[in-house]
Amino acid sequence: CTGPVGTTDVIINQTPDVPVAGSNSPVCSGQTLSLSASTIAGASYSWLGPNGFIDNSQNPTIASVTTVASGTYSVSATVNGCTSFIGNVIVTVNQTPSVPTAGSNSPVCSGQTLLLTTNQITEVIYSWLGPNGFTDNSQNPTIANVTTASSGTYSVTVTAIMSGCISSTGTVAVTVNQTPSVPIAGSNNPVCSGQTLSLTAGTITGATYSWSGPNVFTSVLQNPTITEVTNAASGTYLVMAIVNGCTSPAEIVTVIVNSLPDIIVTSAPAIKGLFIYFTIR
Repeated sequence: CTGPVGTTDVIINQTPDVPVAGSNSPVCSGQTLSLSASTIAGASYSWLGPNGFIDNSQNPTIASVTTVASGTYSVSATVNGCTSFIGNVIVTVNQTPSVPTAGSNSPVCSGQTLLLTTNQITEVIYSWLGPNGFTDNSQNPTIANVTTASSGTYSVTVTAIMSGCISSTGTVAVTVNQTPSVPIAGSNNPVCSGQTLSLTAGTITGATYSWSGPNVFTSVLQNPTITEVTNAASGTYLVMAIVNGCTSPAEIVTVIVNSLPDIIVTSAPAIKGLFIYFTIR
């Protein structure tokens, strides 16, 4: 005996396609990792990844990413309660080099050599930028015969050779002071022993002066004098001007101190008196 027929309605929903997973990998630590999944109509998404990563966006991001975010990310799409198979993408996060510490021998004087320095970082390329169009790829570059146009801020970055990751920028401020011009030296040469020797130097704004000469002579006056000068003061005197710690080339002046003549007194008998003879030599 066959009973009445029982019926039921069955709905079979379409399982969504596997979402195509992608990323902007490789990235450098500190950058933003962007994950992407292909668009599937009406789908919600579920991401899983390294370091406990979970997200339900179609295209999630991870800001200031670190190397622990490297690995395989999986995404599935769900439509009408049906979940797709998993799409995967492999992500690489390379380590960004540390920030180089920039230094210099500043302040320096024009005409000297400016030395730029930074710490040693392995397997990187250095890149310096600075005033007056300066560029260099040395770790510790130099600028010979530097001018005041080289004053300013110098910056350095390093690029990892293997990954191409670029560090943040290290900076150093550099001051190049102008070396003063040579002071014009003069004197009241020649003088006689016992007189006053006067030395002179041309005026240079803001300068202090440094004199040196025979008989251990030194002075910091612009126009020094030597009273009751002796023959030992004969010779070459040098003067330099100093401004902001920068010393000019030396200017010289030659001085002659003449001896006073000797006076010899002699006498001789005479018929009507005593005659005195003076001989000057």
